[in-house]
Amino acid sequence: PSRPPGRRKTPPGQRTCVRKRGGGSVALLTIKAQIHAGGEAEAVLRDAMLCATKVYNGLLWHLRQEYERTGRADTRRSNLNRILATLPRARGYYSMSAQLTRDEVRQAYQAFFTLRRNGRTQHNAPGFRPKSHLSPLKYVQSGFKVEGDQVRLSLGTRREDGVRQVTFRISHRPGVEYERVRELSITYDKWTGHLEARLVVEVRVRENRGTGRVAVDLGETVLLAGAFEDGAALLYSGRWIKAIHRYWQKVRSKVKPPSKERPRMSRRYRQIARKEHRQVEHLLHMVTSHFVRECVRRGVKRIAIGDLTGIREGIDYGARMNQRLHAWPYRKIVHMIRYKAELAGMTVRNDVDERGTSRTCHVCGQVREANRVHRGLYRCGCGWSAQADVNGALNIYERAFQVSPIKGSSGRVARPVVVSFQPGWHTVH
Repeated sequence: PSRPPGRRKTPPGQRTCVRKRGGGSVALLTIKAQIHAGGEAEAVLRDAMLCATKVYNGLLWHLRQEYERTGRADTRRSNLNRILATLPRARGYYSMSAQLTRDEVRQAYQAFFTLRRNGRTQHNAPGFRPKSHLSPLKYVQSGFKVEGDQVRLSLGTRREDGVRQVTFRISHRPGVEYERVRELSITYDKWTGHLEARLVVEVRVRENRGTGRVAVDLGETVLLAGAFEDGAALLYSGRWIKAIHRYWQKVRSKVKPPSKERPRMSRRYRQIARKEHRQVEHLLHMVTSHFVRECVRRGVKRIAIGDLTGIREGIDYGARMNQRLHAWPYRKIVHMIRYKAELAGMTVRNDVDERGTSRTCHVCGQVREANRVHRGLYRCGCGWSAQADVNGALNIYERAFQVSPIKGSSGRVARPVVVSFQPGWHTVH
C-alpha cells in the first residue's frame, strides 16, 4: 500500500483459475503490460487490429443480411469459415486470431438469439464496430513467443506488405513472477489510445495450511467489514472513495457531457473519467491487498462474501443516492479479493444471500428495521448491540458456514479495528 496515487499501476487481472499440477497448484492470472514498439512495428500492429475490425464487421454484415432476409442466421463455424475465406482483410493478421474474431461474432449472435427466445424482444441484433476501432488481436497457445520482456508475434504469410512477424518490448508491474504465458492479447487503453498487452500466465500458488474462516459485508461508508472466526472484526472506511466520486462529479458538472447529437466524449471529459478511475482503483487495491494480508496473518483458508447481485435494480433512494450506488464498484472489489486470495491459497465464495442481514439480530434472529439505530449502530431489544456492518458480516458468516463464530460464548465480539487512509493515500492505519 505504499504506492503513490500518481504512479501508473498495472495490476494483475481480476480472475484466476486454480489448477492442480505435479508440483502443486497453479493459477491462471491475467496481467496488463505496456507495449514499447518502434514506429513501424506499432503501425503494423494497428493495421492488423483494424483488419480484425473489418473481419468482425464483414462477418456481422453477412449474418445480418441473412437474418433480415429469412429471420434466421446460420452461426455454425462451417458457414462462418466459408464467409471468412471471402474477406480479403482476414489475410492481414494471424489465421488463428481471425478464427477467434469469428468466435466473437458467433457468441454475440448466439447471445442475441438467447435473449429473443427468453422474450426480451427489445434487444437489437449485434451492431457494427466503428471503422476506426482497434479490435483486439488474440493469440492462444501458438503464434507468439515471450522471452523476458521481448515479444514476437506472427502475422501470417498472406499480408500484402509481406510482413510476417513483429517484435516489440513490454513492461509490467515488477514482482510478478510467472512460469509460462498461455494466452496473449493486444489491445489499447481506451483513455489514452496507447497499445497494451494482456498476458494470461501460470503463477505458482502459495501454500496455505490455515483453517480459519471470514465473512465479508460490502458497503459504501464502510467499504468492507470482515468478521473472523475468533470474533475479531475489521472495518475498512470508504469515505475517501466517496470523496473522490463527489469531487470529480462536481468537476464533471462544469464540462459539456456527451449527448445524442455528439456521443463522443470530449478530451477533458475523458481526462476526468480517467483520473477518477485511477484514483479509485488505487484505493481499492490498497484495501483489498491489506485485507488479504490480514487473512493470511490470521490463518484464514475460506472467505465468504455477500452476494449483491441486483442491488441497484431492487432499490430506489432517489436520483442522488441512486447515482452514488450505481457508481460504487462492488463487483470490482469482489474480483480483486478473489484473485489475490486465490494466489495466497485461499478459496472465495460469492453466493451468500445477503437479503435481510443488515436488519437481522445476530443473537436472537429478530428482523426489525428500527434496530439499526443509525448508520453505524445496531441495537436489539434482546440486549445485543454491535457496529451495524459487523452485525451484517456475522449474519453472512452464519449463512455461509452454517455456524456462528460467537454463539455459545458470551455473545460478544472484539472491538472492531477500523482501517482508514492517511493523508496522501500512501499508507493505511
